[in-house]
Amino acid sequence: MKYRFVHMTEEYASEVVHNWHYDGVYAFYDMAADEEDLRIFTNRAYWEDTTFAVLNPRGELVGWATFYIEGEVMWLSLGLKPELTGRGLGEEFVSRCVEFARSHYGLGNRPIKLDVALFNKRAIKVYERAGFAEVGRITKKTHVGDIEFLQMAQPAYR
Repeated sequence: MKYRFVHMTEEYASEVVHNWHYDGVYAFYDMAADEEDLRIFTNRAYWEDTTFAVLNPRGELVGWATFYIEGEVMWLSLGLKPELTGRGLGEEFVSRCVEFARSHYGLGNRPIKLDVALFNKRAIKVYERAGFAEVGRITKKTHVGDIEFLQMAQPAYR
């Protein structure tokens, strides 16, 4: 599927915050559930050339992606619309986010990293199929307590 990356807008951010609700343990990823994530995601100052709405060919919001550079590494954070998860679309969505990052930011072969909660086996499989590999683990304080995360990178490096 072709995806179009456009700068985040208040309308798109509001849709993610107010209408995207994940089931079961994945409710951890509801944007409104974490005050810090919500504060950052809804702050227009963070959007400039970092946070993008991802649209399908019909112009419908199907995801979002945030990119930021730290040293020699591009960090990726992303979300796929809840109704689209578990339907085999994740690998292509992640791959398109990576392609966009590499072309838009001129990354060449510099690594792209992301963190994923260890309990999210479904996402870990998607990231692995998209060429990411585990490069470490980290425990983070979250809105539900301490959670262990995998750090994954593409291309894999340590």
